[in-house]
Amino acid sequence: MAQKSLSPGEVIFEIPMRYCFQDDYENESSLSWSARMGMKLLEERAKGGKSERYQKWIESLPKEAPFLPGIQLASREEIEALIRYPPCVMNALKDKERHEESKRALKERLERIGCTGADLDWAAGLMESRCFKHGGVRVTAPGIDLCNHAGEKANCIVRFVSEVPKDCDSDSGAKKEIKMKLQVSPDRFKPIEKGEEITISYGYQSNDIYFSYFGFVPFDNDNDTAVLFDSAEDLSEFLKLAGEEIESATCQNETADELAARILSSSSSSSSSSSSQSFSIAANGKIETNLSKAFDACALNQSQRAVVIQKRCHEILTNGPFVGTTVKEDLRVADSKDEEEKYRVCARYRVAKKEIYAYPLKRGTS
Repeated sequence: MAQKSLSPGEVIFEIPMRYCFQDDYENESSLSWSARMGMKLLEERAKGGKSERYQKWIESLPKEAPFLPGIQLASREEIEALIRYPPCVMNALKDKERHEESKRALKERLERIGCTGADLDWAAGLMESRCFKHGGVRVTAPGIDLCNHAGEKANCIVRFVSEVPKDCDSDSGAKKEIKMKLQVSPDRFKPIEKGEEITISYGYQSNDIYFSYFGFVPFDNDNDTAVLFDSAEDLSEFLKLAGEEIESATCQNETADELAARILSSSSSSSSSSSSQSFSIAANGKIETNLSKAFDACALNQSQRAVVIQKRCHEILTNGPFVGTTVKEDLRVADSKDEEEKYRVCARYRVAKKEIYAYPLKRGTS
């Protein structure tokens, strides 16, 4: 909260990079970065009063880390059951494997300071959700790490700047140092009033990122997306089957392989990466670039595109990974104070994805 009125462009505080909490990655590339920083955090905590630089900050950290699926969900079965959305399921499984490998590698270091794998889960979760990236290095700063995400409504920004230290003359040839600054957004037309929450933006991300690495899911996120087709082959086979219904001569007369070749030629990606190239729609029915180019390559008009998207969305909602869950029940769980955090956050995530698939069925695409 602002302790006084803050003017547009005003620097709230700044921290030289040497005082920030940073990733120590030398000779530990086999570990996930969040496990490396989490281990460093636990070792600093174990120093107690001897950790003069970080003690007060560490004592202020929450006792519970945010829910992150790749750290806190216990098994493949739980990940698949609670997340449901295949791309995020695969990502969580990869994160889980890397985190568990890191825990095994750090077992002896944890034991030396009287910590367990659960302690590393806590520390890695905090680091994952509180760090910025600068020059390829993860870094967090006491105070700045407390700021919540407010997207486009954020009233502050975080900047990394290179400056001569204030106690040195700018003409003295003193070496510049990098500082991390929390600053009131210069674009604001009014000050931040005393008592107003200080907020920043964590970037314009899909809900996959917010859910996986920050532990929350914003509704009404225009940057969220949902995959319709996993590959060019997946899309071409669907178009071939729908060719007669959408009255597309191209889709009716060409084979699925020929349609796939058209789709791949429309993409900036090489054909060798076709197995990992997906085609998505975004919130509010917007067609993502890859899918739009694929439709262009197959000579589909706006009406034909709308039918294809609606058919696919209906198929995913009625026969896809969300079968067995309902929006009504997910909303109940998401809003319930009686449910565990993992159930609430996962339910909220599922609702957000379902709403993307449902939008074209209700309002059409653009």
